[in-house]
Amino acid sequence: MRFTQLLSGLLSAVSILQGTLSTPVPGVQLAKRYSGTPAGKLGDGGPDTTDYPSDDEIRSVIMNVEGPFIFFSQIGPSVPAYDFARSIGGAGIRQAFPIGWCSQNGRSSQWLQDFWDRGSGVYAEIVKGEVFFVAPFDNKIDRCRTWSRTELPTLMDNVNVPKITLVDYTNTENRKTIWERTPESIAALLAKREESLHQLFKRADDKFCFDWDGYGDDPGDPNGDPTLYIPYYPGRCDVNITQYQKNQPDTNPNPTYHLDITITDAQDETIGKLQFADAPDGQDVNAESRLPDPLVVKTGANDDDELLFEYEGQSWGSNNQDNCIFGTFNGGVRNGDCSFTC
Repeated sequence: MRFTQLLSGLLSAVSILQGTLSTPVPGVQLAKRYSGTPAGKLGDGGPDTTDYPSDDEIRSVIMNVEGPFIFFSQIGPSVPAYDFARSIGGAGIRQAFPIGWCSQNGRSSQWLQDFWDRGSGVYAEIVKGEVFFVAPFDNKIDRCRTWSRTELPTLMDNVNVPKITLVDYTNTENRKTIWERTPESIAALLAKREESLHQLFKRADDKFCFDWDGYGDDPGDPNGDPTLYIPYYPGRCDVNITQYQKNQPDTNPNPTYHLDITITDAQDETIGKLQFADAPDGQDVNAESRLPDPLVVKTGANDDDELLFEYEGQSWGSNNQDNCIFGTFNGGVRNGDCSFTC
């Protein structure tokens, strides 16, 4: 049975682990589905069936995020994982769902773990390319973790994932490949998979433990925000600029340029704003926001000079069409937008 299931999974991209599939929708042609075993109901009381969104409802709200994709486990607070994600322009599970959507929101505690497991599995379904796993570098991962039970098996079954690289959460320069897809026979793949699972995990136990606790989010808070540790959504941030010409009676009578600067994060939420900031020729304007460092903007001396930007080692000008779209002055002002990795 397992051989047949895995063969079906490889041919039709339906993810399988030990015969466990997520619930299909009748009459719908299935794509791949997560592998592993969600927690189910934990504890006494509460409803007999889940009062959380179904797998397909989870899929309906998951957002179109771009990699490299980051997973993490057994590191405590998730700051190192998301710092690493930001450093490589990557995305973690938090970027895949709306703010607060994964909180308890007045629903049962007995089915919360199961909901989180299934959300993790759905996230692991959509990833593509090399996956980076931020975790302890020399220790095996507890089998109770969502990574062990759901995420890793799903990634192994995801034909769009060629390799998983372990990243040391205490020093992200330390990395090593812990799993790689190879063109082997079905039987060899089965054996290799079981061997990998055995080597990567600690001994089995009957506990369920989750890896989102590091967010610091209170799952009982209906307005829970998983951005407690990182007060913005990393990825590609945008900056909108309005530049005011010098010596314009109606818009800017001052002898220096002035700038309106609005910074938005990867979820289009405004995270910083400056209004009519003085911008003398060639001097830095530090635009503070929820980002860990200011975005630095610099004007030239003349109207046809481009604006210059710097953020965390990135530098570009407003004439760079890969980063910016800028207009010309009209009525004493010009407007433009730029994007950058944040």
